[in-house]
Amino acid sequence: MDLKELVTKRLGDEDSLDLEKEKLGDEGAKELSQFEILTKVRTLILGDNEISDVGVQAIASCPYLENLRVLNLKSNKITALGAKALAESQAYPKLDQLIIKFNDIGEEGAKYIAESTNLSKLTTLDLFRNHIGEEGKKAIKRSKNFEDLRRLRLD
Repeated sequence: MDLKELVTKRLGDEDSLDLEKEKLGDEGAKELSQFEILTKVRTLILGDNEISDVGVQAIASCPYLENLRVLNLKSNKITALGAKALAESQAYPKLDQLIIKFNDIGEEGAKYIAESTNLSKLTTLDLFRNHIGEEGKKAIKRSKNFEDLRRLRLD
């Protein structure tokens, strides 16, 4: 089954798209980011897909995610560059949950997220097991951009 068929089958009449453990990789993430059907998606689950910064950059620049509220990218290969792409993205103005646990964004990636005004509507931010260190934790906790944050998980 090709990716377009899989997306259509999984999405159906729902607004949640779960593609966890589908071995998408960066090429799959790039292909996915071109699907106009993503305008229906409010929850996008892309965990355990071997997605690196290249794939995250494609997702972060996707023109069809204006209704996205939940983005789950757990257990991929995201580093500080991917965190920067997410932080700088204006593709998902309604995003309120960002889950990127079990990646490797490090202190630098945590700082990009902390400084992001594009992520200011987040109510949930999960950075567990990202090697963000003490400086990364401080940057997130001190950020003035997360006034609505109710759930925060750090290293």
